[in-house]
Parts: sequence; C-alpha cells; structure tokens
Amino acid sequence: MSNYEIKIQIGIQKTEHAPTNGVETLVEKGFRIVISQESAQSIDESEKALLSVNYPALRQALSAHLSEMSREDAERYRTGHLKKTAFIP
Repeated sequence: MSNYEIKIQIGIQKTEHAPTNGVETLVEKGFRIVISQESAQSIDESEKALLSVNYPALRQALSAHLSEMSREDAERYRTGHLKKTAFIP
C-alpha cells in the first residue's frame, strides 16, 4: 500500500496588475487572485482571498489524483483478469 504526500505552495507579492473580479486560472497550472492594497491590509479580506484561490486548486489536485487512482485500478483488472466476487442470490 502506498502513502501519499500532499504539498501546497502559496505566494503573496506586490504587483502592478489591477485587482481581479475573482479567481483566474493560470496557463502554467495554478490559480491567482489580485486584491487591492486595502484588502491586503485586512486579515479578513486577505484570508477570504486565500481561501477563494485555494478551493479550485484543491479541487483540481483531488480530481487529478482520483482519476489517476481509477486508471491504475482499471489497469489491474484488464480483460481476462476478472476479480472474483461472491454471488449471493
């Protein structure tokens, strides 16, 4: 049985980009949100922005993980290698 490592990398930095209207998907795999300086100075607004950008990243990673696990399970049960199950009428 395998173990699984979960990693998350978060960056917060100054930018000249205008604030976004919600989360944006990045071409290079990832998500971002740009908030105003006023929002960045508020712990509640910063936390809300971090959580909103975190959710789609979590969903994407979980989807990829479960798809890979399903693919691996399917490969174990190729044609001619049926799993025995009990038949209960």
